Amino acid sequence: MNLHDTYRELEQDARDYADAGRALAVLRRRRAARTGAGAVLAAVAIAGGFGLRHGLTSSSGDTIAAIPTTATATAEPAPPAALPAAGPIGRGAAVYAACRTGCPTLLDLVDGRKYTLGTGTVYPPGNITLSPDGRWLGVPTAGGYELRDLLSDVTHRIPVPPIGSAMSGYSPWAWSDDSARLILGYHADGDVSTYTEVDLTTGRTAAMRVPPGHEPVGILPSGEVILLDETQYGERPRTEVRLRTGATETTFRATGTGVLSDADHGLWVQVSRSRIFLLEYTRDQVAVLEFDPAGRLTSRTPLPEGRYAVGPTPYGYAVLQVPLNQRTGRQQLMSDGRVIHEFPGEAEIVIPGGARH
Repeated sequence: MNLHDTYRELEQDARDYADAGRALAVLRRRRAARTGAGAVLAAVAIAGGFGLRHGLTSSSGDTIAAIPTTATATAEPAPPAALPAAGPIGRGAAVYAACRTGCPTLLDLVDGRKYTLGTGTVYPPGNITLSPDGRWLGVPTAGGYELRDLLSDVTHRIPVPPIGSAMSGYSPWAWSDDSARLILGYHADGDVSTYTEVDLTTGRTAAMRVPPGHEPVGILPSGEVILLDETQYGERPRTEVRLRTGATETTFRATGTGVLSDADHGLWVQVSRSRIFLLEYTRDQVAVLEFDPAGRLTSRTPLPEGRYAVGPTPYGYAVLQVPLNQRTGRQQLMSDGRVIHEFPGEAEIVIPGGARH
């Protein structure tokens, strides 16, 4: 099974967010599918952004078929209590569903407690988000989008824009590293009609002006937003990508014989602090490239077999170790060689900071 087959499957059963099937069809035309555990965030994140477990790209560059998920294979014995409707709860560590369909969506707190958020909130990728510091939980609602402070009584509700329709919805596009700002994209069928910037310290929102054909992919500590020209999505091999900050355009290049995207690997861009991360694909391996904002490569980290890129965290760049037997094993979220969280083997996951980018 390849990534195109994976997304075609997801089109048919991810119906809980606007018209997800048509949205993913358009997204597939606009950009190559993101690979590996990146699809878990992409979302989700995508999610940051930027949970597909039916077709992952291994560190060898080959697409592997995962064991088909079931509703009961890795479901936990009994769902925890529902998340209280109000009041301080505790800092979030992750959101996940133990399987692709039929399992409750759970919020894990850093102190080990769990709460049930409901069902169908993880899919399709990008519905739900946690701020990088785990304080804010973002979920889509019938009236727009809701951002809840898990450490207080504060909840910010973002209504649908005047152009809103029943076939549209919000997705979290990019977080600032200090968790003070979030960019939401309001889209239908994969086409974004407007971006909204949310100030979490005040709850104020503002329409974000984005040049036609561009999308925001990250926020620097200076507050500047990094933009990507969407014409760079596509299936032809790409060894460089141009990112724009204000009036400055910077080119980021692959190393050696690697590519940043092609027909089987989607373009991956993530921003944390003053670092820009891209994935580089060679014939037999995937590597995480780290750049400074000027386009200078600062590190290249090849991923061992069986590990998949997730994204930057306060602990360092996170990868997911997927067990050989997903039905009985445990997924391990790792950074710098240490395990920072574990999940059921077939879980679909959102980590803090997870959005479309």
